[in-house]
Amino acid sequence: MPNSPTPTDASPRYPRWADRLIRQLDAFAATRSRAERVPALVLSRQEGGDVRAPAFMIREYEHRLSPVRGTTHFQVPHAVVDDKELTGGFLAAIDRVAVRFQLTMPSGRLRLPSFHTCRAVLEAERGTGDLQAQQQPIVDELYTALLTRRRSLRTGARVAELLGQHLLTGWLQGLVTALIVGFPKLCYRFRLRHWGLRWVADESNATCFLDAALAFCRDGELDAEDPRVRRILLRALLTDLRRATRSRTWLSHVWARRRWSFVVLVPEIDDVDGAGRAFLGTFEELAGDQPSRPLLVLAACAGPPPAYAAPIDADLRRPNGIPDKVFTYLKEGSAEPVRLVTLPAEDDTEGTAKERIETHPGVMARRDRPLDWLRPAVLPALALASAGALLAPHYLWPAPSPEPPAAPSCVTVGTGERVGVTDGRQCSLAVPGSRGKELRDLERQVARENALVPGGRYRTLVFLAPLSLQNGVYDDPPVGLQILRGAIAQQHRLNAGVRQNKMPIRLLIANTGQYFKYGARSARSPKDPDVTRMIVERRRKDHIAAVIGLTQSRPESLEAARELDQAGIPVIANGVTGSNMVGPESPQRYFQISAPNARVAPVLADFIEHSPTVHGLSSGTPHAVVVYDPTDAYFSTDLKNLFLDSYGKHGGVDLVGFSEKPGATTPDNIATDVCNKVSATHGIIVYLGRSGVLPSLLNAMQSAGGHCQPPEGSTIPLIAESAPIDFQLHPAETARAYPYMTLMYETANAPTQDPRDPYAQFTRDFAAVFGGRSADADAAGGFDTVGIVTKVVENLLPASHDVQPNDIYLWLTAHGVSQYPGASGVLRLDGKHKYPPDKAVFIREIGQPDGATATLLSCGILPNRQHPARWGSEPDTFPCPRDGSPPAF
Repeated sequence: MPNSPTPTDASPRYPRWADRLIRQLDAFAATRSRAERVPALVLSRQEGGDVRAPAFMIREYEHRLSPVRGTTHFQVPHAVVDDKELTGGFLAAIDRVAVRFQLTMPSGRLRLPSFHTCRAVLEAERGTGDLQAQQQPIVDELYTALLTRRRSLRTGARVAELLGQHLLTGWLQGLVTALIVGFPKLCYRFRLRHWGLRWVADESNATCFLDAALAFCRDGELDAEDPRVRRILLRALLTDLRRATRSRTWLSHVWARRRWSFVVLVPEIDDVDGAGRAFLGTFEELAGDQPSRPLLVLAACAGPPPAYAAPIDADLRRPNGIPDKVFTYLKEGSAEPVRLVTLPAEDDTEGTAKERIETHPGVMARRDRPLDWLRPAVLPALALASAGALLAPHYLWPAPSPEPPAAPSCVTVGTGERVGVTDGRQCSLAVPGSRGKELRDLERQVARENALVPGGRYRTLVFLAPLSLQNGVYDDPPVGLQILRGAIAQQHRLNAGVRQNKMPIRLLIANTGQYFKYGARSARSPKDPDVTRMIVERRRKDHIAAVIGLTQSRPESLEAARELDQAGIPVIANGVTGSNMVGPESPQRYFQISAPNARVAPVLADFIEHSPTVHGLSSGTPHAVVVYDPTDAYFSTDLKNLFLDSYGKHGGVDLVGFSEKPGATTPDNIATDVCNKVSATHGIIVYLGRSGVLPSLLNAMQSAGGHCQPPEGSTIPLIAESAPIDFQLHPAETARAYPYMTLMYETANAPTQDPRDPYAQFTRDFAAVFGGRSADADAAGGFDTVGIVTKVVENLLPASHDVQPNDIYLWLTAHGVSQYPGASGVLRLDGKHKYPPDKAVFIREIGQPDGATATLLSCGILPNRQHPARWGSEPDTFPCPRDGSPPAF
């Protein structure tokens, strides 16, 4: 609890300067902001204050929006979502809001066609048979609901019924029914199938509204409280509210009267499962992607505020500190959908705030005027005159056909993830709640860095990688998040620095979803989002120079690189090791700064064969129990084949297969088998799968017992191609978590004590942005990819101020980057090298029992520009494997 215990008196006092905040809210509610993104405001109390005061203020504010004494005229349409009255979750809350908005309209009638249509789908049942037969009961239900709302359609049906009751007119009933009953229904179905409510289809990744309706009807696969259904209902309501205040501007006589906002009051959001928290959470997710005016949400909390509520950072010591900040966000909009307004702890002991609120007039919305009818009478005449004057020129010089509307930037897909492209402000790729917190924080950081880029010339880099996980998987957080942090740290350093040919850098974040599922076009699922296509469509508008990241070797990531190559956009990847990525079929414009499997596999084999550390934990030439994923052809299987080529002639090998994807052979199925094989051969586990699945294997081995728990004082040796981020950043915790394991892993960098090491400078630049969070080799790779592209761009600037993506590719192939002092090693890229030759490779150990780390192997071109011929410590040293040539002994 951020606040102290509350007093027990019946009426909490207003906080200091509460009247000034109330006046700002009054001004906004009465006139409505022009800002597209109006944030919800969550009122909380500074520690030491009465935690009941925010809820008290919200309930009292309802009186300012209600009818003035002696009249039934409501000031502003409003609704109260109270957990004490509502028990049906979000659905009950939004139903209450829609009804109250219609009941509290100051003037005119509020129509909510989109909302009522989407709401009626929840009560409709799908049919049986083919697609059209399944949709027909839904169409019938929607048309029946439409008849209850449209008087003209009801009148037509009534006329047809009356004609059929008389002998002389009975023969007309069929004709009249077809014309004024059947034909409107046919048009209604045509509208729903082809162009009505298209955005619902986009939200559900469907072809049309009726296809989407099959998913969230009564017996569809989506529950009424599913987050996607909540988004649809709230977006439908917002669409209707915008139409009521904006779309009727030119021809409606009630336009001038509707300059107020629609206000939702939530007195308490402290119940995690309550209707108030559900409504606010859905608003936060939707408002991150869609305009939120003319809706204002005011909420109050006594306990900890939601994690997504961004503080307004106001000076609580100034009387106008909070009101000024609130005024700015309401009038100019906010990148954060929900803002936390922390009220001062001090109460208004003199009662002046309460007096000013009670004596100050309520919300003064505009009243009806007789001349309101003048606008709709004059405007049609002016429109017809203008059309006549401009008709001939349009026939003589027809305007070019408009470009098709761009696809949504962020799309919710069937896996529960959000994929697409964002600059951190346009929309959010993070899922709601704690699972999306890391990505949401990085989006905010990118938005802040991009906001510092001046409006003149700049170039944009797109970080393309899997940045989220599907529901129900057992992976650790995606490694792409840490690589993205490194890219942000380099962006901050470059944009803040002073150079002769400086080119500011913007970043876009592109999430492909887990397993790179939505990264490229899919022949099997052509309707799925294609994130690479989204990048290509934004190439000119965002001045995209290159794509960085990728981070995974998969068929989908290679296909994404091919799409970008065809569009003329170069790719600088990191964390990618599969042989296919740099093989003969690799795209021309593809480069990577990470070493491929063809280099890593011989190093692992040579280390296992000769390392004194491994020999001390095993016997003779160690027997390798290789754990790999046979379904992962581009990475794990490729690495396994190369490892066998290098090690098979020296020591024995057992192969154990598993799958990174749920539903196949998982770590739980193989744990006992792996332990038995290691114990029987006194060998070593060689883990060649994805690093995110390694914790699941280790946990399964510990739970298996038997040979997985060796005698006290001994451990099972395991070496991995890479280790999870948490293992590298917190080795002591890793050693305590797995006391029966001696863990070794290959990495692209290892810290040194030399302050001149580029990695040491990188850690300082990383800390300048992310504070106490530790850096690692993955973040160093993201740091270097941004640095390399920026170096090429700034080399091109003297010759051309309009650097294009293809110019970067031509420079890399003609001149290249040589001896680049990267944080991830000394790098070289050019027309002959898709990846740095003799890239530095390190093998590190997390020792038992205290987790002390040690670098056991260092080969390749090291950060000090040295290229050692041997690894190990005297007298046990061995030749370093080099690219293209096996070691000779």
